[in-house]
Amino acid sequence: MPAATTLITPAENRFFLLSERARRRTTLQQISALLRAHVTVKADSDFLKPTVRNLILQEHAQWLSACSHEWQLLASLPYVVNPSEARREWHHCELCHKPVRYEYHVQNKHNHRELIVGSECVKKFMNAETRYLMVITTEDNFYAVAQYQTLTTAIPVVPTIMFAQPWLPQLPSEQVPQARQLRQTTTQTVTTYLRHKTKQLPLQELKPAEQTYRRLAQFEQDAITTAEEAAHAQLLKNQQQRQQQAAQTAEQAEQDLRQSSAYRHYLQQLAAIIVTRPDRATAKQRFEQLSAPTTERPLVNSYQFGQMVTEYRQTGQIQVRRLAMLDHQFVTELNQVTQQLDERQTTRFYDDVFNSCWGWRYHQQATQRADWEKLLTTRWGQPLSLTWFEQLSAQTDSQRVQAWLSQHADATMKRELTQRLVQQSERQPIARTRMTRTELRQFCRREQPSAATLAAFEAAFDRYYQLPAAQQATAHETLAYYYVAHQYQGDHQRAMQQLTWLLKS
Repeated sequence: MPAATTLITPAENRFFLLSERARRRTTLQQISALLRAHVTVKADSDFLKPTVRNLILQEHAQWLSACSHEWQLLASLPYVVNPSEARREWHHCELCHKPVRYEYHVQNKHNHRELIVGSECVKKFMNAETRYLMVITTEDNFYAVAQYQTLTTAIPVVPTIMFAQPWLPQLPSEQVPQARQLRQTTTQTVTTYLRHKTKQLPLQELKPAEQTYRRLAQFEQDAITTAEEAAHAQLLKNQQQRQQQAAQTAEQAEQDLRQSSAYRHYLQQLAAIIVTRPDRATAKQRFEQLSAPTTERPLVNSYQFGQMVTEYRQTGQIQVRRLAMLDHQFVTELNQVTQQLDERQTTRFYDDVFNSCWGWRYHQQATQRADWEKLLTTRWGQPLSLTWFEQLSAQTDSQRVQAWLSQHADATMKRELTQRLVQQSERQPIARTRMTRTELRQFCRREQPSAATLAAFEAAFDRYYQLPAAQQATAHETLAYYYVAHQYQGDHQRAMQQLTWLLKS
């Protein structure tokens, strides 16, 4: 064995360089120049790069094995014993350069180059087949190599049965004893044949062995095929499971997104921009200020949103069929939310026109005027004016209202106000079914100063709003706190702190 620091000995170097065919077909080719430049390669050699050192450590044994199959004993002269007792008369081994009395002649199977090799180098560098023949030739029959080559020419499978490693590695376990017995009996038959010089080949004895081997090889191939098919089927199954899991995960994530408050809020924000029918530049500017829900791919980008705004302004709906990259469900839901919001705001506008002219009780004319100015900022109110509202509110008779509308309003305005006048013949306010916190604050600041009692304050609220029962009750409680707080002249904040403490107690 070479020293621990020696990666390639001089003998190994020469063996690698002489085994040209094996060298060209393995990674050994990568260090050919290194082998020619340096006879010995050590782990701490200055010229050795770390990557080359790792390659040698990983591939060294495989290189020796590949090269060993390129050589065989020379059939015509497998070995010679030097008759001289003097070492100076002996030939040198062409691998390790030591003098050897027992010369083994090996030949390259491909270029027929011959070498004189000592017994130790035969054992070290040659394969199991060559070492086996070395023993037979030396001990029993000088012509064993020639006989072996004649036999293997007639039955080429013999070397495989005797020396292949690994030996039928994927053979089913139930056939392994038979394979072991086949190798044993074949080796015995061939060894018996080679121990004596003879031209009589043991074909009859080896024919069953050949048939058995082919049957076992077929068993192994069937096992390999079955294993590959099973592995492929398992691979497909795993892929399908991963795809199903991915699809389920994606579907669940999409469902979670659709049901999330962030997603619904985002739809509402987009719809709130679209229904105002802004120009594309304004729509994009407002869009960039929004915070979208976190998704693998953005729900909509600035360009796509601009297309939506333009389409809704022109057609009153969102389809954007040309934008194939958009999620169709998202488009459908946004269209639905936008149309619902548009319808709700439109209804709200005509309700507010009716209320601001006849339904609501204004304690100050400036408040009524402020409501009209707010209505004029909407897209429905842009064709109108303060004078238009003043003249409309001055009409107190239904017939006079109809006559005035016929001259000063478009068909839609006339139809909507006529419907409300019929429904609210007593000119009672059209109560709102929704309320924002800003609207609640505006109502309180407007109505509380003129409300003589809390009951009057709450009654005014009930005329203006008809919320769901639970919300209406909460609003009444809030109005009560607000009313009491404004009637009380002390420290409201300290009073609320004490109230909170009492409620906790």
